[in-house]
Amino acid sequence: MSESHSVEGHLKLNVADYDKLIRQLVPGYAAMRAAHMELLKKFLPTDRRVTVLDLGGGTGALAEAVAETLPLADVEIWDIDRAMLGVARERCARFGDRVRYVEQSFTNPLTPCDAIVACIALHHVKDLTVKAAIYKNVFAALKPDGIFANADVAIAADGKLRDFSYQQWVDAMGTHGIDEPQANAHIASWAHEDYYPPLFTELELVAKAGFAAPEVFWRQLPDAIFGGVK
Repeated sequence: MSESHSVEGHLKLNVADYDKLIRQLVPGYAAMRAAHMELLKKFLPTDRRVTVLDLGGGTGALAEAVAETLPLADVEIWDIDRAMLGVARERCARFGDRVRYVEQSFTNPLTPCDAIVACIALHHVKDLTVKAAIYKNVFAALKPDGIFANADVAIAADGKLRDFSYQQWVDAMGTHGIDEPQANAHIASWAHEDYYPPLFTELELVAKAGFAAPEVFWRQLPDAIFGGVK
């Protein structure tokens, strides 16, 4: 991931507006967030403190959801965008030292933890060699039975399904008043920094990182939550 990447520059908006706009631009965002939290509740213990890493945590929306859903969870937000981390600090201030802010690239070794999550972040890693190294860092950091759950856009690989995935995305933006030409222009613009590998490729990288049984935990075109349990 480019060390100069900035969500503010990438989406051409003020960081304070990000949370509102992401729901307009990403279909099924709310459903994906709900599924993410249900997954963590299922896999993480509720009777002891746990540590959850949020990769590319941006505005702190995912970290806030984790801290609210799991009262015994400590959350580390890893992000290289200082402006976004500033927003996260304000949003998550009420959690005190339960939420920590790490201004580092997650290409670096990660803190040992019980779970690692990400949401609409890892598609910025266009180099699959770099992404493979990140997934290896993820596996190394997780404790036994720890879960990696990455929520992101995952466009289908097949030609017709690929077209269908993008059309679902465009149609979803339309429900928020973004017409088809505008939606296609957004997607074309993001392609300069984003790459959505086929889900099969993502699962291969997860397997090569060490996960014995890579899994798609949730799917709603064009989004998915995938990863594995150590």
